[in-house]
Amino acid sequence: MRHLTTSFNSAVDFRGICAVLLVALIDVATGDGAGFLPAYAVGPAASTVRGTPRAVVTTGAVAALTAGLVALDNGILTTRRGLSSLAVILLFTAFAAAVTRHRRRQEARLTATRHVAQAAQHAIAPPLPAVHGPVRLAASYESADSGARIGGDLCEVVPIRNGVRVLMGDVQGKGLNTVALSTALLGAFRENAPSETHLATVGLRMSCAMLRRPDEERFATLVLAELTSQGHLTLLNYGHPSPLVVRADGTPQWADPVQPGLPLGLTALADCEAGRHDTLLRAGDRVLFHTDGLTEARDARGRFYPLGERSENLRTAPVEACVERLREDVRLHTAQDRQDDSALLLIEFDGTPTGNDDAPRVLPHDRVPDAYSAADLGCDVCAVTSCSLRSALLDDRRP
Repeated sequence: MRHLTTSFNSAVDFRGICAVLLVALIDVATGDGAGFLPAYAVGPAASTVRGTPRAVVTTGAVAALTAGLVALDNGILTTRRGLSSLAVILLFTAFAAAVTRHRRRQEARLTATRHVAQAAQHAIAPPLPAVHGPVRLAASYESADSGARIGGDLCEVVPIRNGVRVLMGDVQGKGLNTVALSTALLGAFRENAPSETHLATVGLRMSCAMLRRPDEERFATLVLAELTSQGHLTLLNYGHPSPLVVRADGTPQWADPVQPGLPLGLTALADCEAGRHDTLLRAGDRVLFHTDGLTEARDARGRFYPLGERSENLRTAPVEACVERLREDVRLHTAQDRQDDSALLLIEFDGTPTGNDDAPRVLPHDRVPDAYSAADLGCDVCAVTSCSLRSALLDDRRP
Protein backbone atom coordinates (compact mmCIF):
# COMPACT_ATOMS: atom_id res chain seq x y z
CA MET A 1 0.00 0.00 0.00
CA ARG A 2 2.80 2.40 0.84
CA HIS A 3 4.49 1.63 -2.50
CA LEU A 4 1.26 2.33 -4.39
CA THR A 5 0.80 5.61 -2.52
CA THR A 6 4.35 6.70 -3.30
CA SER A 7 3.97 5.76 -6.97
CA PHE A 8 0.69 7.67 -7.20
CA ASN A 9 2.19 10.77 -5.55
CA SER A 10 5.12 10.72 -7.96
CA ALA A 11 2.77 10.56 -10.97
CA VAL A 12 0.26 13.21 -9.87
CA ASP A 13 0.84 16.73 -8.63
CA PHE A 14 -2.28 18.19 -7.08
CA ARG A 15 -0.97 21.76 -7.22
CA GLY A 16 -0.74 21.57 -11.01
CA ILE A 17 -4.15 19.90 -11.34
CA CYS A 18 -5.72 22.58 -9.12
CA ALA A 19 -4.10 25.27 -11.27
CA VAL A 20 -5.70 23.73 -14.39
CA LEU A 21 -9.10 23.59 -12.70
CA LEU A 22 -8.74 27.20 -11.54
CA VAL A 23 -8.09 28.35 -15.11
CA ALA A 24 -11.12 26.33 -16.27
CA LEU A 25 -13.35 27.99 -13.64
CA ILE A 26 -12.14 31.45 -14.67
CA ASP A 27 -12.75 30.52 -18.30
CA VAL A 28 -16.31 29.43 -17.56
CA ALA A 29 -17.01 32.40 -15.28
CA THR A 30 -15.85 35.02 -17.78
CA GLY A 31 -17.54 33.36 -20.73
CA ASP A 32 -14.61 34.34 -22.93
CA GLY A 33 -14.97 31.37 -25.21
CA ALA A 34 -11.53 30.06 -26.15
CA GLY A 35 -9.65 33.12 -24.95
CA PHE A 36 -8.02 31.26 -22.06
CA LEU A 37 -6.71 28.26 -24.00
CA PRO A 38 -2.95 29.13 -23.73
CA ALA A 39 -3.39 29.86 -20.00
CA TYR A 40 -3.86 26.15 -19.27
CA ALA A 41 -0.08 25.84 -19.54
CA VAL A 42 0.06 27.25 -15.99
CA GLY A 43 -0.73 23.72 -14.77
CA PRO A 44 2.56 22.07 -15.79
CA ALA A 45 4.37 25.27 -14.78
CA ALA A 46 3.01 24.91 -11.22
CA SER A 47 4.05 21.25 -11.15
CA THR A 48 7.72 22.12 -11.73
CA VAL A 49 7.98 23.59 -8.24
CA ARG A 50 7.94 20.28 -6.37
CA GLY A 51 6.58 17.64 -8.72
CA THR A 52 8.39 14.86 -10.55
CA PRO A 53 8.81 14.75 -14.37
CA ARG A 54 6.01 12.16 -14.47
CA ALA A 55 3.74 14.48 -12.52
CA VAL A 56 4.52 17.36 -14.89
CA VAL A 57 3.63 15.19 -17.91
CA THR A 58 0.41 14.07 -16.18
CA THR A 59 -0.54 17.67 -15.42
CA GLY A 60 0.27 18.67 -19.00
CA ALA A 61 -1.97 15.88 -20.32
CA VAL A 62 -4.82 17.04 -18.07
CA ALA A 63 -4.28 20.62 -19.19
CA ALA A 64 -4.27 19.65 -22.89
CA LEU A 65 -7.39 17.49 -22.45
CA THR A 66 -9.26 20.26 -20.65
CA ALA A 67 -8.23 22.86 -23.22
CA GLY A 68 -9.24 20.47 -26.02
CA LEU A 69 -12.71 19.99 -24.52
CA VAL A 70 -13.13 23.74 -24.19
CA ALA A 71 -12.02 24.24 -27.79
CA LEU A 72 -14.36 21.48 -28.97
CA ASP A 73 -17.24 23.07 -27.09
CA ASN A 74 -16.52 26.36 -28.83
CA GLY A 75 -16.16 24.71 -32.25
CA ILE A 76 -12.52 25.73 -32.81
CA LEU A 77 -10.69 22.51 -31.98
CA THR A 78 -9.53 21.93 -35.56
CA THR A 79 -8.90 25.59 -36.31
CA ARG A 80 -5.51 27.24 -36.39
CA ARG A 81 -6.22 28.97 -33.09
CA GLY A 82 -7.25 25.77 -31.32
CA LEU A 83 -4.37 23.66 -32.64
CA SER A 84 -1.77 26.35 -31.88
CA SER A 85 -3.06 26.65 -28.30
CA LEU A 86 -2.79 22.89 -27.79
CA ALA A 87 0.71 22.94 -29.31
CA VAL A 88 1.77 25.65 -26.85
CA ILE A 89 0.52 23.57 -23.91
CA LEU A 90 2.30 20.42 -25.11
CA LEU A 91 5.58 22.21 -25.85
CA PHE A 92 5.48 23.96 -22.49
CA THR A 93 4.82 20.61 -20.81
CA ALA A 94 7.89 19.07 -22.48
CA PHE A 95 10.04 22.03 -21.43
CA ALA A 96 8.68 21.93 -17.86
CA ALA A 97 9.40 18.18 -17.63
CA ALA A 98 13.02 18.77 -18.73
CA VAL A 99 13.42 21.56 -16.17
CA THR A 100 11.94 19.37 -13.46
CA ARG A 101 14.28 16.52 -14.30
CA HIS A 102 17.26 18.87 -13.98
CA ARG A 103 15.92 20.23 -10.69
CA ARG A 104 15.52 16.73 -9.28
CA ARG A 105 19.09 15.86 -10.20
CA GLN A 106 20.36 19.02 -8.52
CA GLU A 107 18.30 18.26 -5.43
CA ALA A 108 19.76 14.74 -5.27
CA ARG A 109 23.29 16.13 -5.51
CA LEU A 110 22.53 18.74 -2.86
CA THR A 111 21.09 16.09 -0.55
CA ALA A 112 24.18 13.90 -0.97
CA THR A 113 26.45 16.91 -0.35
CA ARG A 114 24.47 17.81 2.76
CA HIS A 115 24.82 14.28 4.13
CA VAL A 116 28.58 14.38 3.54
CA ALA A 117 28.81 17.82 5.17
CA GLN A 118 26.81 16.64 8.19
CA ALA A 119 29.08 13.61 8.57
CA ALA A 120 32.17 15.83 8.32
CA GLN A 121 30.77 18.31 10.81
CA HIS A 122 29.93 15.50 13.22
CA ALA A 123 33.46 14.13 12.91
CA ILE A 124 35.03 17.54 13.53
CA ALA A 125 32.62 18.77 16.21
CA PRO A 126 30.69 15.83 17.72
CA PRO A 127 28.07 16.61 20.36
CA LEU A 128 29.42 16.70 23.89
CA PRO A 129 28.00 14.35 26.53
CA ALA A 130 25.82 15.83 29.24
CA VAL A 131 28.08 14.52 32.02
CA HIS A 132 31.86 14.47 31.79
CA GLY A 133 33.80 13.49 34.92
CA PRO A 134 33.01 15.89 37.78
CA VAL A 135 30.97 18.29 35.62
CA ARG A 136 27.60 18.58 33.96
CA LEU A 137 27.82 20.52 30.75
CA ALA A 138 25.89 21.94 27.82
CA ALA A 139 27.34 23.41 24.64
CA SER A 140 25.91 25.52 21.83
CA TYR A 141 27.41 26.63 18.54
CA GLU A 142 26.20 29.05 15.89
CA SER A 143 28.22 29.65 12.74
CA ALA A 144 28.25 32.92 10.81
CA ASP A 145 27.51 30.79 7.72
CA SER A 146 23.86 29.81 7.83
CA GLY A 147 23.36 26.05 7.93
CA ALA A 148 26.86 25.20 9.18
CA ARG A 149 27.69 23.77 12.61
CA ILE A 150 31.38 24.50 12.39
CA GLY A 151 33.45 27.57 11.68
CA GLY A 152 36.08 29.69 13.36
CA ASP A 153 35.14 28.86 16.96
CA LEU A 154 36.17 25.61 18.60
CA CYS A 155 35.11 23.87 21.78
CA GLU A 156 36.05 20.53 23.27
CA VAL A 157 36.11 18.67 26.59
CA VAL A 158 38.27 15.59 27.26
CA PRO A 159 38.46 13.49 30.43
CA ILE A 160 41.63 12.99 32.41
CA ARG A 161 42.24 10.75 35.38
CA ASN A 162 41.34 13.32 38.01
CA GLY A 163 38.91 15.56 36.14
CA VAL A 164 38.49 17.16 32.74
CA ARG A 165 40.33 19.52 30.42
CA VAL A 166 38.46 22.11 28.38
CA LEU A 167 39.24 24.03 25.21
CA MET A 168 37.44 27.15 24.04
CA GLY A 169 39.00 29.00 21.12
CA ASP A 170 38.44 31.42 18.27
CA VAL A 171 40.38 31.46 15.01
CA GLN A 172 40.85 34.79 13.24
CA GLY A 173 38.08 35.23 10.68
CA LYS A 174 34.67 33.61 10.68
CA GLY A 175 32.58 30.99 8.98
CA LEU A 176 33.71 28.08 6.85
CA ASN A 177 36.93 29.80 5.73
CA THR A 178 38.44 29.07 9.15
CA VAL A 179 37.51 25.38 9.37
CA ALA A 180 40.92 24.04 8.29
CA LEU A 181 42.82 25.77 11.10
CA SER A 182 40.08 25.04 13.63
CA THR A 183 40.34 21.36 12.76
CA ALA A 184 44.13 21.38 13.19
CA LEU A 185 43.87 22.98 16.63
CA LEU A 186 41.10 20.63 17.73
CA GLY A 187 43.18 17.66 16.61
CA ALA A 188 46.19 18.87 18.56
CA PHE A 189 44.10 19.35 21.69
CA ARG A 190 42.41 15.96 21.43
CA GLU A 191 45.77 14.28 20.89
CA ASN A 192 47.66 15.93 23.76
CA ALA A 193 45.13 16.95 26.42
CA PRO A 194 44.52 13.38 27.72
CA SER A 195 48.21 12.53 28.12
CA GLU A 196 50.37 15.63 28.66
CA THR A 197 51.29 16.21 32.30
CA HIS A 198 51.32 19.99 32.09
CA LEU A 199 48.38 22.01 30.81
CA ALA A 200 50.83 24.58 29.44
CA THR A 201 52.41 21.86 27.29
CA VAL A 202 49.02 21.22 25.69
CA GLY A 203 48.94 24.86 24.63
CA LEU A 204 52.50 24.56 23.34
CA ARG A 205 51.59 21.54 21.21
CA MET A 206 48.63 23.44 19.77
CA SER A 207 50.89 26.36 18.95
CA CYS A 208 53.28 23.99 17.19
CA ALA A 209 50.39 22.53 15.18
CA MET A 210 49.46 26.05 14.10
CA LEU A 211 53.01 26.95 13.07
CA ARG A 212 53.26 23.80 10.96
CA ARG A 213 50.63 25.27 8.62
CA PRO A 214 52.67 27.68 6.45
CA ASP A 215 49.62 28.45 4.31
CA GLU A 216 47.81 30.02 7.25
CA GLU A 217 48.53 33.62 8.20
CA ARG A 218 46.07 33.69 11.06
CA PHE A 219 46.12 33.75 14.83
CA ALA A 220 43.84 32.09 17.37
CA THR A 221 42.75 33.02 20.87
CA LEU A 222 42.28 30.19 23.36
CA VAL A 223 41.33 29.34 26.90
CA LEU A 224 42.62 26.03 28.21
CA ALA A 225 41.15 24.81 31.49
CA GLU A 226 41.70 21.94 33.86
CA LEU A 227 39.10 21.13 36.49
CA THR A 228 39.86 18.39 39.00
CA SER A 229 37.35 16.36 40.95
CA GLN A 230 38.43 18.34 44.04
CA GLY A 231 37.24 21.58 42.43
CA HIS A 232 40.61 23.09 41.52
CA LEU A 233 40.12 25.10 38.31
CA THR A 234 43.19 26.24 36.36
CA LEU A 235 42.77 28.52 33.35
CA LEU A 236 45.44 29.38 30.78
CA ASN A 237 44.36 32.32 28.66
CA TYR A 238 45.88 33.04 25.24
CA GLY A 239 44.31 36.42 24.49
CA HIS A 240 40.74 35.05 24.76
CA PRO A 241 37.68 36.55 26.52
CA SER A 242 37.73 35.48 30.16
CA PRO A 243 35.23 32.84 31.30
CA LEU A 244 32.48 33.88 33.68
CA VAL A 245 32.28 32.00 36.99
CA VAL A 246 28.81 32.05 38.55
CA ARG A 247 28.83 30.86 42.14
CA ALA A 248 26.08 28.67 43.55
CA ASP A 249 24.62 31.72 45.31
CA GLY A 250 24.42 33.60 41.96
CA THR A 251 27.49 35.81 42.42
CA PRO A 252 29.26 36.38 39.07
CA GLN A 253 33.06 36.59 38.89
CA TRP A 254 35.19 37.13 35.81
CA ALA A 255 38.10 34.69 35.66
CA ASP A 256 40.59 37.30 34.45
CA PRO A 257 44.25 36.25 34.24
CA VAL A 258 46.82 38.00 36.41
CA GLN A 259 48.76 38.90 33.27
CA PRO A 260 47.26 38.77 29.75
CA GLY A 261 48.63 36.22 27.31
CA LEU A 262 49.11 36.55 23.56
CA PRO A 263 47.06 34.60 21.01
CA LEU A 264 48.65 31.61 19.32
CA GLY A 265 50.43 32.73 16.18
CA LEU A 266 51.73 35.94 17.76
CA THR A 267 54.35 34.36 20.01
CA ALA A 268 57.21 36.12 18.20
CA LEU A 269 55.98 39.54 19.34
CA ALA A 270 56.60 39.16 23.08
CA ASP A 271 56.71 36.71 25.96
CA CYS A 272 54.62 33.69 24.96
CA GLU A 273 53.50 32.80 28.50
CA ALA A 274 49.75 32.32 28.77
CA GLY A 275 47.75 34.37 31.25
CA ARG A 276 46.87 32.24 34.27
CA HIS A 277 43.94 32.17 36.66
CA ASP A 278 43.34 29.71 39.51
CA THR A 279 40.23 29.33 41.60
CA LEU A 280 38.37 26.76 43.68
CA LEU A 281 34.88 25.62 42.68
CA ARG A 282 32.31 24.22 45.06
CA ALA A 283 29.34 22.03 44.26
CA GLY A 284 26.82 24.01 42.22
CA ASP A 285 29.29 26.60 40.89
CA ARG A 286 29.10 27.13 37.13
CA VAL A 287 31.57 28.40 34.55
CA LEU A 288 30.61 29.84 31.17
CA PHE A 289 33.25 29.53 28.46
CA HIS A 290 32.45 31.62 25.40
CA THR A 291 33.88 33.36 22.37
CA ASP A 292 33.65 37.03 21.46
CA GLY A 293 30.67 36.27 19.24
CA LEU A 294 28.66 36.46 22.48
CA THR A 295 30.07 39.54 24.20
CA GLU A 296 30.45 41.49 20.92
CA ALA A 297 26.90 40.84 19.74
CA ARG A 298 25.41 44.30 19.12
CA ASP A 299 21.89 45.61 19.20
CA ALA A 300 20.41 48.11 16.73
CA ARG A 301 22.09 50.98 18.63
CA GLY A 302 25.54 49.35 18.56
CA ARG A 303 25.57 48.30 22.23
CA PHE A 304 27.38 45.08 23.15
CA TYR A 305 25.57 42.26 24.88
CA PRO A 306 25.97 42.82 28.66
CA LEU A 307 26.88 39.28 29.73
CA GLY A 308 27.89 40.26 33.24
CA GLU A 309 24.50 41.89 33.84
CA ARG A 310 22.63 38.86 32.46
CA SER A 311 24.37 36.22 34.58
CA GLU A 312 20.98 35.31 36.08
CA ASN A 313 20.33 33.48 32.80
CA LEU A 314 22.94 30.95 33.89
CA ARG A 315 21.23 29.95 37.14
CA THR A 316 17.93 28.44 38.40
CA ALA A 317 17.64 25.84 35.64
CA PRO A 318 19.56 22.84 34.24
CA VAL A 319 22.62 23.79 32.23
CA GLU A 320 20.96 22.82 28.92
CA ALA A 321 18.00 25.11 29.59
CA CYS A 322 20.31 27.93 30.70
CA VAL A 323 22.30 27.78 27.47
CA GLU A 324 19.10 27.94 25.40
CA ARG A 325 17.83 30.79 27.56
CA LEU A 326 21.07 32.70 27.04
CA ARG A 327 20.89 32.13 23.27
CA GLU A 328 17.35 33.45 23.15
CA ASP A 329 18.32 36.50 25.18
CA VAL A 330 21.15 37.24 22.72
CA ARG A 331 18.73 36.88 19.78
CA LEU A 332 16.40 39.39 21.38
CA HIS A 333 19.33 41.73 21.98
CA THR A 334 20.52 41.55 18.36
CA ALA A 335 17.01 41.41 16.81
CA GLN A 336 17.74 37.91 15.39
CA ASP A 337 20.72 39.22 13.38
CA ARG A 338 23.52 36.57 13.37
CA GLN A 339 26.74 38.57 13.29
CA ASP A 340 29.64 36.17 13.99
CA ASP A 341 30.56 32.65 14.97
CA SER A 342 29.60 32.04 18.57
CA ALA A 343 30.40 29.11 20.85
CA LEU A 344 29.11 28.59 24.39
CA LEU A 345 30.02 25.98 26.97
CA LEU A 346 28.39 26.02 30.39
CA ILE A 347 29.76 23.59 32.97
CA GLU A 348 28.52 22.93 36.50
CA PHE A 349 30.88 21.44 39.07
CA ASP A 350 29.22 18.43 40.59
CA GLY A 351 32.03 17.24 42.85
CA THR A 352 33.05 17.87 46.44
CA PRO A 353 36.14 20.03 47.06
CA THR A 354 38.53 19.03 49.80
CA GLY A 355 39.30 21.25 52.78
CA ASN A 356 37.73 24.52 53.84
CA ASP A 357 40.26 26.90 52.36
CA ASP A 358 38.84 28.94 49.50
CA ALA A 359 42.31 29.73 48.15
CA PRO A 360 43.16 27.66 45.09
CA ARG A 361 45.90 25.07 45.39
CA VAL A 362 48.28 24.66 42.43
CA LEU A 363 48.93 20.99 41.88
CA PRO A 364 52.56 19.95 41.26
CA HIS A 365 51.79 18.42 37.84
CA ASP A 366 50.19 21.69 36.77
CA ARG A 367 53.28 23.82 37.17
CA VAL A 368 54.87 25.08 33.98
CA PRO A 369 58.21 23.39 33.22
CA ASP A 370 61.23 25.63 33.72
CA ALA A 371 62.54 24.91 30.22
CA TYR A 372 61.87 22.82 27.17
CA SER A 373 64.58 21.03 25.28
CA ALA A 374 64.57 20.66 21.52
CA ALA A 375 63.85 16.97 22.03
CA ASP A 376 60.86 17.80 24.25
CA LEU A 377 59.37 19.96 21.51
CA GLY A 378 60.27 17.64 18.66
CA CYS A 379 62.26 20.46 17.02
CA ASP A 380 64.94 17.99 15.86
CA VAL A 381 62.55 16.49 13.29
CA CYS A 382 60.02 19.29 12.76
CA ALA A 383 59.90 20.63 9.18
CA VAL A 384 59.48 24.25 10.35
CA THR A 385 63.01 25.64 10.04
CA SER A 386 62.30 29.21 11.10
CA CYS A 387 60.17 28.91 14.22
CA SER A 388 59.47 31.93 16.39
CA LEU A 389 58.01 29.74 19.09
CA ARG A 390 61.18 27.70 19.43
CA SER A 391 63.26 30.84 19.75
CA ALA A 392 60.97 32.29 22.39
CA LEU A 393 60.87 29.12 24.47
CA LEU A 394 64.38 27.77 24.11
CA ASP A 395 66.43 30.95 23.97
CA ASP A 396 64.49 33.09 26.44
CA ARG A 397 63.68 30.45 29.04
CA ARG A 398 66.96 28.57 29.30
CA PRO A 399 68.88 29.43 32.52
